[in-house]
Amino acid sequence: MEWVISILAIGCLFFAFQVVMDYVKHKAVVEPRIQRLESARANLEKKIEEAQKDLDKAQGELEPTKEELDSLEQEYVELQEQIRDERAKTRRRSPLVDGEEAD
Repeated sequence: MEWVISILAIGCLFFAFQVVMDYVKHKAVVEPRIQRLESARANLEKKIEEAQKDLDKAQGELEPTKEELDSLEQEYVELQEQIRDERAKTRRRSPLVDGEEAD
């Protein structure tokens, strides 16, 4: 009966050795992949930061133009209102200009 226990113990040791060896092999394969992926991630982070800086710069340059555009749009609206008012005044005055009297 002791020989069965000895064989089981040897089998367990062999299995533990195989698990450790598989781990070492897997780590040797995965480690370079992880390093490449971390390097690629670092490069992408740099590119994202550069793009963010460029975007911030472009938005900063765009802000005065946007303010000017808003100002011009407001001026356009005001001119449209003035035109509407002048047309309304002209319509009210037009019978008097033609020589007709108002009632």
